[in-house]
Order: sequence, then structure tokens, then C-alpha cells
Amino acid sequence: MAFLRHNAWLLLALPPILLWFTAVNSIVPDPYLDEVFHVPQAKQYCDGRFLPWDPKITTPPGLYFISYLLKPVLGCSTTSLRAINLLCTLALAWILQRIYARRLLRRDSTGSQRLATHSALNTVLFPPLFFFSALYYTDISSTLAVALFHNSFTGTDRSSLPSHNRRRNIRLVVYGLLALLFRQTNIFWVAIFPAGIVLFRELDRGHAVVKDSMYRKVAGFGDSWMSVARTSWKMEVLYDPPVQNSSLEDYLKCLVSLVTLVLKLPTQPLRLFDLLSAVSPFLIILLNFALFIVLNGGVVLGDKSNHVATLHAPQLLYLWPFLLFFSWPFVLPHLVTPALAILQRFAPQMRRLVPVKSSISTSPRTVVMTGFTALALVMVRYNTIIHPFTLADNRHYVFYVFRLLMRPWWMRYLAAPVYVLSAWSCVQALGEPPVQAQDAAAGKDVAAESTASRTTAQGPNVSFLVIWLATTALNLITAPLVEPRYFILPWLFWRLHVPTSAAPTKPQSASGALATKAKSQYDKRLWLETAWFLAVNAVTGYMFLYRGFAWESEKGKVQRFMW
Repeated sequence: MAFLRHNAWLLLALPPILLWFTAVNSIVPDPYLDEVFHVPQAKQYCDGRFLPWDPKITTPPGLYFISYLLKPVLGCSTTSLRAINLLCTLALAWILQRIYARRLLRRDSTGSQRLATHSALNTVLFPPLFFFSALYYTDISSTLAVALFHNSFTGTDRSSLPSHNRRRNIRLVVYGLLALLFRQTNIFWVAIFPAGIVLFRELDRGHAVVKDSMYRKVAGFGDSWMSVARTSWKMEVLYDPPVQNSSLEDYLKCLVSLVTLVLKLPTQPLRLFDLLSAVSPFLIILLNFALFIVLNGGVVLGDKSNHVATLHAPQLLYLWPFLLFFSWPFVLPHLVTPALAILQRFAPQMRRLVPVKSSISTSPRTVVMTGFTALALVMVRYNTIIHPFTLADNRHYVFYVFRLLMRPWWMRYLAAPVYVLSAWSCVQALGEPPVQAQDAAAGKDVAAESTASRTTAQGPNVSFLVIWLATTALNLITAPLVEPRYFILPWLFWRLHVPTSAAPTKPQSASGALATKAKSQYDKRLWLETAWFLAVNAVTGYMFLYRGFAWESEKGKVQRFMW
């Protein structure tokens, strides 16, 4: 019954999705922008003709195959084709609810189900994703395909039975190849990312007691780098502390530990074989993708001249303000807390006005921030790429962002510290949820009672951030064109690992006071995220529907603002 009840709550996604879908199909009934290419191609598939291929379409035909399969039910009009993304959005909410629930402690509790359902609803409301739920674009179906793969990847453990392993590996290969039918860049999230997760997991054979002892040991000795390497080699344990309170040195030690364990593999043929067996599904997916590139003569299917892969490092810089803008309810507390710590140190009376526990130790170190800011300045100076499409199409919001960054010339450099500070705060958000103000004011140790009275999604370890950053970098820096849609999957995997917390809705104690306190512990950031996403969707939806304009070159044709 609890399963049905919490899945029923996912239907709360229907009102905004239906409202947006109805408004778009009423005011913009004809194909718009890229739909001009997608819709005719889909109708051709509906007729059973898979060739010729429109040379302007760059992505594979996964969405068109879905249209072909659903034609007997939905038909193939523009509205019917758009309705496929509406259905995919609801399916995405259901899959994400399962993934979020798996990341929570006590996932059988009511509190964890509420958190999972609320987070899933917020994710499908994510503006750059939600916007395309009413248009015939590939973003929704592509994200759904990756979510299906990730749900299978995180929902199954390797069994000692060979038959179970074979079925699991076949399932992962099928889901991975399916995801590649929708977008080529999904290769990073169905091959590189899971392979990295499995690599770290298989190399680490240390018990929790050994790992905890290792963390304390390296913290107490000056020669910590050698200590990490020796312990990793001898005990086969990966240095992998939680992201919370980890410094830059911890990430470097993690890499040292990883290299040490990899170097030891040739001395252990059986372990090397086990590792290759564990990553074999992802190697198969990679080999199939490489074969596609060879046969196709490149990554994209059409319009190859405008989509040439190149090194575009500043894409990684643009990612962090993107995360901060959309997810400020989770990120902003980590920007405010260090400032409050410094303020309270010099003005103790501020503790009464702003009763939030804070620590200067959580503040970014000046030397590290200065070093990364210098690196950002070098990337901006020598690798900023402005694709011709970026400043040639004023229908996209990126046009106005880059116009601001390019004029005056010094603005792009002034943004460098903003990139770095945004990055630091987004990393901090992967730690534990911030202390609630009312608990800090009462002097209560929330951490001590979290396991007894709260449902908590644990923050990830350092290895996750290393893998996520590497995968995101490969995903982004090869694209010369900057589009918000490119950041959807990096945001999704970051958001999946941002810890949230809440008390059970039905505490074991019968005390009314405890029940009230439990309700107050529900992570209020989720409600802020909901309100923010709805507000952004309302504004961008209004601009798209009612603030159209005309180009001099195309008089009488309405142009519309969009992501």
C-alpha cells in the first residue's frame, strides 16, 4: 500500500505538464525551430520509410523509432508526436523515484519515500528539461534512456552465480546501446561513468575499520602521501573519504591511492581478470560506439561541419554557475555559512541574530581559491570559443548571457572568481545537509540524533566526485557550442547525490511535541526548489508563448525565446 501511495504522489507532475503541453499546442501548433527537422523525419518513420535521412539532424533515430511503435495508439500528427515526450516525462519521474529511494537510508520508511518522490518530481520540473516536455525534441527521451540504464546499474549487485552475472551484464549492454540510440554523448554516462564506479569499487578491498584507521593515520603524520601509497599497496584499500570536509589534498591522495592499486594489478592476474570481467559490459558498449564512429565517419549523423569536436575547456567553468542558478536552495547555504562564521567571529552578538551553527574550517582556503582562479583566467584567455550559432540566434538565452560576458572585454575575466566560488559551493553541497536554524538555536546536536529521528541520504565519497568530474569534462569540453541542454545530465547526476534529510511522517513516539518536531525536520530546501523551478518555468513559458518577436529577414514569422 505504501508503494502505491507514494507512486500515486508522482501524479502531481501531471498538472504542470498538462498545462504546459496544452498551452504550447494551442498557441504554437506548428513545428518550431528544430522540430522543423524532427517532425518530418518522424512522419517519414511512421510511414515505414527509414531513409533518406535529413542531413540537418545530428542525433540518432531513437525518438523516431518510438514514434513508429506508438503510431497505432497516438498517431503521427505534430501534437501526437509531442505527446510522446509527455509520456516519457511521467516515466522519467517514476524511474527517478526508484533511483532516489535507493540512495536513502531506511528506504522502507515513509520519510525516505517522501524524499524520493519529492526529489523525483522536482527533477522532472528542472526547467531546461521540463521545457521540452511539450515539444518534439530528443532531450526527454534521451534522459529517460540514461535513467533506465542507471536504475539497472544501481539496482543490481554482482552475484557469485555466473548465470546471474551474465543476465546482469546483458541487461546493462542492452540498456546502454538503447541510450545511444537517442544521443551520442550518452556514451559518457552509460560507459565511462559506470566503468569508473566499478573500477573504484573493485579495486577497494579494505574493510571499514582499516579505512577509518587510514584516514586518521594520514591526518596525523607529515609523510601522509607515502603513508597513503604504502597502506593502499599493503592492505589493498582505496583512500576514499566522504566529500564532506574533504580538502584538495584528499582528492589528490585518492588519485595516488588509485594509481597504487592499478600498478599492483599486474602482480595479481586473477584480480585483473575479475576487474576486466566487471567492466566488460561497458567495454562492449564502448566498442560498439567506436564501430559506429568508424562506419559513420564521425560522431554526429548530419551537419558535421557545424559540429566538429574540439577542445573547449571553459565549458567546465560555465557548468558551475549553471548548477548554482538552478539549485541555489541546496548550494546557497554553503556560501552563506562561511560568511556567517567569519562575521560571528568578529561580532559574537551575531549569534543571537542569526542562530546558525557555522565553522570557519568549512570556508574555502585562500591559496586554493587563488590557484583555481588563476587557472580559470588562463582557460578564459586562451580557450574561449564562441560558436557562430551562439551570437547569431537571439532566440536562445545563451545569446544574452554571452553578449553580457563579451561586452566589455574585461567582463569574461571578472567572471573567473564567480566560476571558482560556484564550483566550491556546489562541491560543498554534496556534503551533509546543513543544520536547521531552529535546531542550532536550541543548541541541539542534530548529527547525533540523525540516525534515530531522521531519514538521510548520505553524501558521496571523494571517488564519486572524481569520476563525475572526469565524465562531465569528457561530455562538455569536446563541444564548441554552449547549450543549457548539454548540462542536463551532469546536473542530474550531481543532484542525485546531493544529500537530503527528513523525519518520518509517523514517529514511533506518541508525543505530540515530537511529532511536530519531526515534521519541522523535513528538508525545506526541497520546497524552495519546487517553488523556484515552477517560477522559472512560468517565466520562460510566458516568454515563449506570449513574447514573440519578428526578424527583419523573416517578417510575419514569429520567433520565440527558449532554452
